[in-house]
Amino acid sequence: MDTPTSEQALRREAIRRRLQGERRSDICRELQRSRRWFSKWWAEYRRNPRTDFADRSRAPYTSPQRLPPHVAQAVVTVRHGFAAAATPQTRYGLIGHRAIQGELARLQIHPVPSLATIQRILAAAGLTQPRGAASEAAYYPWPVAWEINAIHATDIITRHVHGGEEIDNFHTLDHYSHAVHLTQHADKTTRTACQHLLRTWARLGVPRVEQFDNDGAFCGGHTHPHVLGQVVRLCLWCGVEVFFTPFYDPQRNYQIETFHSLWEAAFWSRYQFRNLAHVRAEVPRFLHWYHTRYRPPALNGKTPAQMRRGQAVRPLTAALRHLLPPGRLPLTTGRIHLMRKVSTVGTIELLNELWPVGPRWIGHYVRATIDTAKQTLTLWHQPEAQAKWHLIKTRRFWLKETVHDLLPAFRHHSGRCREQWPG
Repeated sequence: MDTPTSEQALRREAIRRRLQGERRSDICRELQRSRRWFSKWWAEYRRNPRTDFADRSRAPYTSPQRLPPHVAQAVVTVRHGFAAAATPQTRYGLIGHRAIQGELARLQIHPVPSLATIQRILAAAGLTQPRGAASEAAYYPWPVAWEINAIHATDIITRHVHGGEEIDNFHTLDHYSHAVHLTQHADKTTRTACQHLLRTWARLGVPRVEQFDNDGAFCGGHTHPHVLGQVVRLCLWCGVEVFFTPFYDPQRNYQIETFHSLWEAAFWSRYQFRNLAHVRAEVPRFLHWYHTRYRPPALNGKTPAQMRRGQAVRPLTAALRHLLPPGRLPLTTGRIHLMRKVSTVGTIELLNELWPVGPRWIGHYVRATIDTAKQTLTLWHQPEAQAKWHLIKTRRFWLKETVHDLLPAFRHHSGRCREQWPG
């Protein structure tokens, strides 16, 4: 049974005052409640920010019919494996509840849950696509590059050479000039992704914004909540804002996806490559053709080389690279943007955590911006192209480590970034 309204109000008041920075001891003294009482409701709020602060049922927490935790975890793990497509066995095929049920049966995991139960587990983990996720009904605020190196898009396309060797091809494209930089590797680890970015920035210049999909190599993985991986840290250290496109929306990365198709037709399918070394040896020839002879439709008859001719860029020099500390990079002041479509229950997934947005925004695209200096998370919505961004809400985004100032050597004017994406 719910507690009296007055008691719920006290709990809300305690949390509100704590979020405004008041000390726990002061709150407990003025509200005449114990520290144990405060800790209980603070933990409840951190676990579920949408709590109504009502007393919970005293019914038993366990039930003979309740699904064992290891089965629910297996559902989530299989779903992530299908979505990542990291092995030849999972590269193709479906990723829905029927496919997951079949895989659980193949792995002899008991009991095999029903399709409805699997769907509920996926929904609770934020792994279901909202109704209409594949449609264009909701307006999507496309990021628009205002100059060379304003926005880079980086993606990975995996292929196999004759004989079975796997090649992970890292591609980065400058949205404005369509210039690209390509590197080829035997894996797609976070370390490899960082190496690719460093080489790309030395070649094309350091961008204002680096755009990624939600591949584990870029986002830091899909296991730990509140994760800020090495790729994100590298971008922030170099003064680059990070932009993640929505889940299950490859068309939102269409510039680099379009380049993949061109690369497939004009390079990969034209030869039978022997191994990684052979691919690397041939790439410079393709890049020369692409930059000097190919005219992307969006450039109105110009080549990427012509678009960049005479333009000033800020390359990542050897001197700047020497400023990178060894080992795990610290957090630096900067901004991380994540575009998400609000689920049917009014939530979005950010860095392996579910955050409430509200039922009003179901089916809409919203932008979440993390400011590491202020340790805030702001949620924004833009209803149409000519409209201004509207601030939906601001939340605290606590970081459990020191956030360092950006080094002067990496500072540049980023006013246009804040014009594009306030927050």
